[in-house]
Amino acid sequence: MRGWLILTVTFLAGVILGVGAATRGPTLVAPYLPKAISGQSERIEGEVLRKQREANRLLLKVATAQGSMLVTFTQKVAELDLLLEAGDTVTLVTTGYAPFVEDPTIERVKRQGGVGAAPSPPPAASSSPQGPKEKAVR
Repeated sequence: MRGWLILTVTFLAGVILGVGAATRGPTLVAPYLPKAISGQSERIEGEVLRKQREANRLLLKVATAQGSMLVTFTQKVAELDLLLEAGDTVTLVTTGYAPFVEDPTIERVKRQGGVGAAPSPPPAASSSPQGPKEKAVR
């Protein structure tokens, strides 16, 4: 009889802990996980309307299909200041649209009008189909 009581209490405690971990666990653990694996991300594409650099942060005003966003970066400020310009199209990975966003992940930056794109390969030095002619060595 006593064995059944211990088994029942253990089973009920396990069920309660399991349900609690499944419902409350993600909200308790989410702040400690990287944003990339949280699973609640959305890609938002928009055009950089204005850029403002301050000592320890970079502010961007981005126009998206959902509305305008003020994006604040506090990490890698110098690198992002060099990368981003007004008129660029950026793809941001965030939890969803919000008017104020802090430190989203930048997935892609597309220059306006293709400025700064990779240069095209140089034209071939020889236009003949046989390739360059060899000189006879005497």
